[in-house]
Amino acid sequence: MSVRDGDTQVDVAVDNDVLLKAACYGIAQRFWPHAGEEPAAGVLGAARFVIASAIARGSRVRDKAAASKALAEFLSEAAVLEPTNAEVGAAAELERLAQLTGLELDVGESQLAAMTAGRDIALLDTGDKRAVRGLEILIDLSETCAQLGARVRCLEQLFLRVLDEKPGEFEAIARAVCAEPAVDKTASICFGCYSGGGMERDAVLVGLESYVGSLRTAAPRVLAG
Repeated sequence: MSVRDGDTQVDVAVDNDVLLKAACYGIAQRFWPHAGEEPAAGVLGAARFVIASAIARGSRVRDKAAASKALAEFLSEAAVLEPTNAEVGAAAELERLAQLTGLELDVGESQLAAMTAGRDIALLDTGDKRAVRGLEILIDLSETCAQLGARVRCLEQLFLRVLDEKPGEFEAIARAVCAEPAVDKTASICFGCYSGGGMERDAVLVGLESYVGSLRTAAPRVLAG
């Protein structure tokens, strides 16, 4: 379903980077279990092509077939977010401000930020910590970013939420992460993938919480609680 002006309710906007990582781990539907319902999870229209290409061409992905299948399954349920002309303009202004201040913010991130801010979308999930830090700085420069307070979540927060809600899935998730150790360095460190895996759940949670705490220090206003 394509969503341009709010005709379908979306409660979380999912950026390409975090969806790529979730697909590689095969856990996208654990992160966003109600993607096909309302309120839905929404992705950019270009996500299908951009992420599929990243999987096919990426040297970090071991099981490309499984990642491609997981991506297709999630996208078959997710809403497709299409920016309005006003949102395209707001996104362009974010990119301009980011360039002026030496921040890294790509077109997809800026468009999702504009849609999250301008619509009744509760959360923006991203796998790019640089984008989170950039949005924090832009709060003081942009009316769009000023509306993103406590609405941005990072990958580690998604892991923490799932492991809290479904502790019985810890071992399966840990295996999934360590099967693709090059996909996200922080996740691999937290799950002990570089030391053979097998870390206890509590130790993994401490590691994830530590990284979230560090990011919260850098982005106290935009990062969700």
